[in-house]
Amino acid sequence: MALYYDLPVYRDTYKLILKIFECTKDFSKEYKYTLGQDMKRDALQLVRSIYRANKATSKLEHLITKPINFGEI
Repeated sequence: MALYYDLPVYRDTYKLILKIFECTKDFSKEYKYTLGQDMKRDALQLVRSIYRANKATSKLEHLITKPINFGEI
């Protein structure tokens, strides 16, 4: 089993998080605490999911995705 931080998907997701944090700091106050926070939270959730899937003995449950509820967006 590879360490999660050696996985290409983890490295790419980490780069995405850094870019999101860099971009959202320049958001106007109106969007910084709504859209910016949502983007940061979702990106960090990706990293947690990668870590959990890599750590789990049964990967299948982590590969099945939940449908997106667009009513919450």
